[in-house]
Order: sequence, then C-alpha cells, then structure tokens
Amino acid sequence: MKAKELFGKEVIDVNAKVVGKIADMEIDIKKGSILRILVKSGFLAKKISILPADIEKIGDKVMLKVAKAKVQHLSI
Repeated sequence: MKAKELFGKEVIDVNAKVVGKIADMEIDIKKGSILRILVKSGFLAKKISILPADIEKIGDKVMLKVAKAKVQHLSI
C-alpha cells in the first residue's frame, strides 16, 4: 500500500467507534518507517496521534487495537 492511499481513511477503535480520518503521518526517513499517524477528529478537527503499535489492521478502514478514549490522551 502506498502512503498516499492512507490519507482520508476512516479510523475505527476496538469498540467500533469512529475516531476520525487520517490527515498526516510522521515518518522516520532513515529507517523508512511510520512513527505515528495523525488523525483529524471531531467538529473542531483536533489532531490525535496514533502509534503504529495501536493499529490492528488496515483495509478500507483502519482498525485499532485500543479504545478511542485511550488515543484521545495523545492529542497534539
């Protein structure tokens, strides 16, 4: 999957609640890996940081291993 295919994908938590949509990513160029995914969430479109370790599966939607409340404390 290409990185540009991730942008705009809906992110769903472990309880099937919508977290938001992927807006950006932080990448480690030297290692060629994703450090975190930034998700726009809510009416004011605040950004939430999702770590790759919290992602269960990526398909039509991004499924998380954790609840929305767990990722909200990572707001940046």
